[in-house]
Amino acid sequence: MPDNSFFGELRRRKVVQAAAIYGAVAWGVTEIVVTVVEQLFLPQWVSTLAVIGFVVGFPVAMFLAWTFDITADGIQRTSLSSRRGKASIVASMALLLAGTAGLFLLIRPALQQQESLSRAASILPNSLAVLPFANAGLSPRDAYLNESLSDELRDQLGRIPQLRIAARSSSVAAQQKQADAMSVSAQLGVAMLVEGSVRQRGNGLRVSVQLIEGSSGLALWSETYDRGPQELLSVQQAIAEEVIRRLLPGTEVAQSQPATRNATANELLLLARYYEQQVRAREEVDRQTLLEAIRLYREAVEADPESALANSRLAGALLYLGDLEAAEAPIFKALSLNPELSEVQHTLGLFYFSRGMPEALTAFRRAVELNPNNADALAYYAYGLWVNGINEGVAELYRQALQLDPLSLSRYGALGEFLGRDGRVEETLQLVQRIQQLFDDVDGYRLIARLQELTGNIDRAIAWTIRARNLEPAHHDHVLRLAELYAEIGDFDTALALEPKPGVGLLFKMRRYGELIDVAEMLVIEEPEDMMLRYLLAFAYTTTARFESAIWVLSSTGLPESVMTNARSGADWEGFFTLINASLGAGEDEVAQGLAQWWMDDPTHLVNTDWWPATYTACALAVLGRDHEALQKLEQARQSSRLPWDPVLKDSLCFQAYADEPRYQETVRHFDARRAALRERLPATLAEFGVTL
Repeated sequence: MPDNSFFGELRRRKVVQAAAIYGAVAWGVTEIVVTVVEQLFLPQWVSTLAVIGFVVGFPVAMFLAWTFDITADGIQRTSLSSRRGKASIVASMALLLAGTAGLFLLIRPALQQQESLSRAASILPNSLAVLPFANAGLSPRDAYLNESLSDELRDQLGRIPQLRIAARSSSVAAQQKQADAMSVSAQLGVAMLVEGSVRQRGNGLRVSVQLIEGSSGLALWSETYDRGPQELLSVQQAIAEEVIRRLLPGTEVAQSQPATRNATANELLLLARYYEQQVRAREEVDRQTLLEAIRLYREAVEADPESALANSRLAGALLYLGDLEAAEAPIFKALSLNPELSEVQHTLGLFYFSRGMPEALTAFRRAVELNPNNADALAYYAYGLWVNGINEGVAELYRQALQLDPLSLSRYGALGEFLGRDGRVEETLQLVQRIQQLFDDVDGYRLIARLQELTGNIDRAIAWTIRARNLEPAHHDHVLRLAELYAEIGDFDTALALEPKPGVGLLFKMRRYGELIDVAEMLVIEEPEDMMLRYLLAFAYTTTARFESAIWVLSSTGLPESVMTNARSGADWEGFFTLINASLGAGEDEVAQGLAQWWMDDPTHLVNTDWWPATYTACALAVLGRDHEALQKLEQARQSSRLPWDPVLKDSLCFQAYADEPRYQETVRHFDARRAALRERLPATLAEFGVTL
């Protein structure tokens, strides 16, 4: 006897089977989505939305399974087997809807908990962001006070080791987005926010401040201070002490000291810092504004000669100006006054680094130890390690700086540059995804193009550079960059069409050394400190057999001693190997071999398969006569995601003996083939991006 019950109808219409299939597919797809979200740093709501979509879609799928059936004749509406079956339709749909609602209510707490845990995991403990205070009607003469007060407060709180303070650039960027407190908290990864305003009130100032809980947006504390124009220092100290008491009960507030306790010096420091920040925020240095900041810093030092921070900031501004001689006295004065300040040690590191002195790394490391909130010190310490051939721990230091400064494009750029040059392609591309989410502007496009170049995707680098050019059609740097990228893949005709009067970088990639020498010899007089320019000129001299000229150009920069003690950039290392080749060409074999052996004695150069260390290590081995090992290293260079500089591979003197060697020729052909493949796929890539040259 046929089963005419409701459950019989379910079995006959294969609804239970459809539910099982739907559940299996939903589970599998959700697992994939969650994995992709984690790997690409996508927002957590993407996976949450997928789960909700499958829950909402469940009754729809069950209704379709009840109503239709797949047969040999196609999809047909299922016939009802009985009146009882017809009567069961309403009941079945009500049951499905009720079950779906129950399922949603069942998983909703888990989804909310997952979202809460995800957000909590990204929030640093005891973390705080000091947002720029609002200008609530200050006179033009005093308009600097709102920004400067928040800057000083941020630095003062940053000296408390138990607190984690978001960096200035990200705090400013977050405020400019005009988001609510909860959004700002999530963007910066901080638990608390300090925001306020400064208003003119008669002859005095009214400072209003709030401490806001990021998770709720509620103000935990607020206060208004009415003070005279010379009493701003006391307001700053009162705010700092109250914030510390509320975040770290029982902590000795005396740990947090202002830059000076002299009211006059404090006002001068606020104004000087305001001018200096204006200069540092621009691409080109406004020399006049920077000189005004330096003048004010000098007056602050005169008002309070015992302020270590006033002396240190004066030295930092002088270093930014490029006046190393004038910076020496104030930085060592600051060091004698208080060597236990992170800012002082960081500026000392900058001084040593500018001088090419190995003590720079010690100073940067000490700055980080004294204040883990010092994002600049973290980044400089990482860079100092890296250029001296020490890769261990560099990425972690860059990531710490980025965690403190999560809305700073330059932090992403520094980390991406290291990861890309270190051959860590997947991590670099993950970083690109994050940059795309946060920085939809011309600077973001330029950085993405650079990181795509580092991963070997020069066709995509060209596409992103075209996007940047389209946003800034009048900016010639984009055109120059495009010319260099086209030259990188061997399309010299397009490169010259873009840049009919090529500069030294483009001439180098095109291997037009005679023209490069003519241009560079003039420029080196105008820019004597440009190490990359000197390297390119010396390389061109070496390839044209003007070895003594190459040695003189490089020796005048302090090579090789400067690299052996404290390299300051990649150009130092390129100059070092050009010096090896020039010495070899000049018949100074012992000098060349001594330098090559020094390189080989450092094991950190031997493990990386990126083209740069692999190719230069092969060069050193060739100079030492270890031909088999040199050719092995050249074969390892083929694993590099980046393309090597053609001139280095094809025109370095150390490789000339291998011109007829099959393994060397195969390495050259390998990279030539990769360039040809990039030229071939470029049109499709540009079409994918919807851009044209």
